[in-house]
Amino acid sequence: MRKLTLALCMLSSFAAVPAEAADDPVYRAVGDTKVVTLDPAASYLVVQTNSDSSMFSFGLAFIRRPDATDIEDYTRRRKEALAKAHAKWEPLHARWQADLAAWERLSDSARKGANKPVEPAEPTDQNLKFPAVDMENVVPIGPFNRFAKANGRSTFIHRVKPGRYVFYGSLIIAAGVSGTCMCMGTFEFDIPPGQIVYAGMMADSWMDARKRAKVDGKPLPKTGFDLPEEVSGLTWTVPTEGAIDDPRLANYHVVPAQLRAAGRIPNYFGVAIDRMTAIPGILAYDRDKVIDARTGKGVR
Repeated sequence: MRKLTLALCMLSSFAAVPAEAADDPVYRAVGDTKVVTLDPAASYLVVQTNSDSSMFSFGLAFIRRPDATDIEDYTRRRKEALAKAHAKWEPLHARWQADLAAWERLSDSARKGANKPVEPAEPTDQNLKFPAVDMENVVPIGPFNRFAKANGRSTFIHRVKPGRYVFYGSLIIAAGVSGTCMCMGTFEFDIPPGQIVYAGMMADSWMDARKRAKVDGKPLPKTGFDLPEEVSGLTWTVPTEGAIDDPRLANYHVVPAQLRAAGRIPNYFGVAIDRMTAIPGILAYDRDKVIDARTGKGVR
């Protein structure tokens, strides 16, 4: 299981770019400028990665859980799309019925030289080509538009909509999508209105292990297969009060996120599959079962 997961993590695959938060006027990166002015009424997400090198920077992706308004709007648009698809299908189906009737009138010998018309599939809610509501609420962060880079880490600040956010994985969204989905276990947290929330730091486990080995004078792990069995592709540092120490934010209160275990999430982009390394006191596992470490109970 461990080796299979690591092998999957070494793959790259691509999918269509979602119509996500990047198209939303609220969503905006806070750039690396001398003076920073944040909207006191807006919500912001602060997150870090354990690399300050442009060559080894990582992209992150979060999904804002849809609220009742989102779901209502999504349901309406999906119904409209289904109605349009069905309207286009109806004349095609009528034509098929006429072609089938004509084919059935043919003699047995004539039928051998003519293919039987294939019935066009009727659009249904199950087969409708319409993105999942989560795909419309993807918040991509990095590896560009960094707020700061220092001390071996990159800091990103993005204005976002308030709500509950789940960490989807390490992704780079460009002409397509590549990376790794934390499909088998991750975490989530809330961003209240008008708050600046620091969610913690993502680390590539293999790169992190190599850094520590260099400092300790130990042999460097050659691949992810050399990591301990319980360590997966990504690890997460839990946010703490005062961890974001930047003079440009001196007049703002950055609140550490309250992380909670989150269950499995769909692999919307068809990328490699993994799970977040267990986070003490927050996220644990019982074989392939996700456990809320605070309660000891499973999470779906």
